[in-house]
Amino acid sequence: MDEKTKPKSREQELVTDPSFLVAKRYGTLDMANIWGAEQTFDYSLVAQARSIETLSELYPDIVPLEDCAELVKKANLTSINPDRIRELEEKTGHDVIAINSAWGEIVERGAEHINKARTSADTTETAKALQLKKSLAVMIDSIENLRDITLERSMEWINVPHMDTSHLYDALPTVAGRPFSFYAEMLQSDIEFMWNVYDKSLVGKWGDATGNHHSATALGINGIELQEKYCKKLGIKNMDAPAQIPGREFSTDVIYSIARTGETMRNLADYIRMGRSSDVGLFTFPRGNKGSSAMPHKDKMGGNPTAEEQTLSFSNFMRGNLATSISSCTFNYSRDLSGSASDRIIFDQSFKFGDHTIRRLANVVYKIRLDEERSKERVLRSYGTVTSQQVMTYLTDARKVDEPMTREYAHDLTAKLATEADDKKLLFIDVVLNNDEITSRLDEATLREITDPLKYIGQSKEIVERVFHKYHGLKMFG
Repeated sequence: MDEKTKPKSREQELVTDPSFLVAKRYGTLDMANIWGAEQTFDYSLVAQARSIETLSELYPDIVPLEDCAELVKKANLTSINPDRIRELEEKTGHDVIAINSAWGEIVERGAEHINKARTSADTTETAKALQLKKSLAVMIDSIENLRDITLERSMEWINVPHMDTSHLYDALPTVAGRPFSFYAEMLQSDIEFMWNVYDKSLVGKWGDATGNHHSATALGINGIELQEKYCKKLGIKNMDAPAQIPGREFSTDVIYSIARTGETMRNLADYIRMGRSSDVGLFTFPRGNKGSSAMPHKDKMGGNPTAEEQTLSFSNFMRGNLATSISSCTFNYSRDLSGSASDRIIFDQSFKFGDHTIRRLANVVYKIRLDEERSKERVLRSYGTVTSQQVMTYLTDARKVDEPMTREYAHDLTAKLATEADDKKLLFIDVVLNNDEITSRLDEATLREITDPLKYIGQSKEIVERVFHKYHGLKMFG
């Protein structure tokens, strides 16, 4: 690694209106530019403009090219005052009617083609798919950044002894970078899952009020062909047989992909958080932040693990959003609005809070430092008893000993000796060398070699290198 990957900035200071952040606090500039009332207006106009283009390309006798050019040119918030849209929405109680009316007021020709052969859901569902497409691309890039930083920590600590735990007990020695390989590979799995959602579950629509192309048929238009061309132009999928909206399960796919990522982040954050604790003492954080308003001594810890705990909070939040989203899969064919309002809320908040949390956690992983002596100490405190598995394996292997023991007998014997070493605070090797059943089968040099806990690490280093080279720098978008 010639240069360390730096965390992506949240650039919150560039968000001019705090209301674009969740609770006026959480978010990134990228997501603030995608979600919000005016951004939704803009995506709706994009959906409408592409529909005019598609209709004109296929049926120029219905929408002349000159009319199309004028409509597309004015389908933006530079030409249309968003306050006018809000004013009209207040009067009509309908967002798409307000957008279309404001648009129609400022074009010089072609106003009769606005919303032609369409219903409002053809706009809102397609606009939502476009917002989700952009948001998932941003989030995938942020997760890739977190993954790469995590992978770099794995390689940085590939030669530092470390103790893996099982059920919170000391288990087997490894290297300090190995846990980060696990979390990085899970992040990669989240990326691939999210990419699959990006590729398969972003579904637009142009099928009229019930999805059966009634208005298109009345105009002599092949609505099936029209919808396919339209969604292909936008780079999204479409159903052949939607209702007034595509199946709401597609929306839940998106929320689940974020929630799933949140669970991986939760595990990584909690591992670091516990590693920073006084009882574990593996990780330290650069000093500078305050640790407590009431406990000045905590300043030496570099502040509380707020980013890690915020990640746990985000995971909790997404569990609730997932419950909301999956509950709203139910809807009355061919249309009801029971999931509409919750969609507007949970997509906005999930992406803003989520991207904020991903980038903040990446900053933590980037900055944490490993206490290498403490890491080694946690291996050596076992007195070498964590190598009892290897001694047991040797004693049962006919290639290693002339009279191999049964696994059950060897297990009970090494367990007894490991307990004795721990109880008496003796090195495991010293206890083993006092046992005739073992020394009659294995010589002292071999026993000293196989009871060294700093050497008994399996294929830890090979795994760290394999995962790093497999995923580091991998980009889903080139």
